[in-house]
Amino acid sequence: MAATDNTKFIFQFNNKAKSTNSFVLYIVSGLVLVGLGFLFLAKSWYVPLIIDSIITIVYFYFFSYIKPSFFEMLVTEREVKVNYYSVSSAMRSYNTIEVPLKQLRGYEVKRKLWGLKKELIISMESKYGFADFPPVSITLLNKKELSQIFHVLKKIIDS
Repeated sequence: MAATDNTKFIFQFNNKAKSTNSFVLYIVSGLVLVGLGFLFLAKSWYVPLIIDSIITIVYFYFFSYIKPSFFEMLVTEREVKVNYYSVSSAMRSYNTIEVPLKQLRGYEVKRKLWGLKKELIISMESKYGFADFPPVSITLLNKKELSQIFHVLKKIIDS
């Protein structure tokens, strides 16, 4: 008989649908841009090939710079757990941040590239002082979703 997870969540949030759509966009647009490059090369259209190559390089650089990510936040009676991975790569690197509720001390949002890239930095108290976790990309979250996440984090910190 398989073990079941009977964890009761106080709060659950994830952006699975939006991150899946972003991953599909990343793959399809990459295939289209590379396919156009091969078409231009086969037809010996060198100016469109150069333009397509530049657009492809800029597009992939931009997409990997803003790092749209899957983001999931789970709050139980004892801890906050944040699961995330970047959707702008074919290789998935799954990451998790777990913080006991009593040790959560703060959070900060950093915005870059005119607000297109947003990162959440969570701080916790350790026996050596405060510690910041690596930034988590929250680029795909809209204002309503962000305010919901921040409201929950603030309530945890204040209590």
